[in-house]
Amino acid sequence: MSGNYYDLDDILADGEKIPCRFNITVPGLGYLEGNPGKAINKDSKIELPLWLAEILAVCVNLDESGSSFIDLPEPEFLGTKVKNAIKTSPTSVDLHKLLPNYYRLVEKWCTMVPEPELIDIVMTMLKERSFEISNFAGNANKQINNEFIYTLDEFEKQLFKMTSESNKHMRKWLRD
Repeated sequence: MSGNYYDLDDILADGEKIPCRFNITVPGLGYLEGNPGKAINKDSKIELPLWLAEILAVCVNLDESGSSFIDLPEPEFLGTKVKNAIKTSPTSVDLHKLLPNYYRLVEKWCTMVPEPELIDIVMTMLKERSFEISNFAGNANKQINNEFIYTLDEFEKQLFKMTSESNKHMRKWLRD
């Protein structure tokens, strides 16, 4: 597990639930389904916090199959519908509504399940959205009543704040 132990956004991303499917029956984990003291059965589908899914995904079954405890089906926030929306118009996707820590979750997901195409799609989106964020941060009049600002995820909000502050300091420096 990567990240900063004290970073609130990292903690929130780790707590985000993702779909999982158990490859084996595991005694005593029934409490994850609301059945304390019972086993969680093979092929059970359940949403688990990312931090727990990450641990169970790397635990290997010691039988002849050598498979991990769980499979990680693609979550909705990374599905084809979302990818197509990002490819079509990255600046019109409401990342905050989708997931407040979208980039952080994609980063964590891609460390568990390498997906070069997803990385390319998200990096392209970040570049385009960063350009738009920079435009709004540099023009105080545009900031007011713009819907795009409300679609930013937490990383983008920090980027907007830092860019706005930087522009403010630059204007002050140029005046003095």
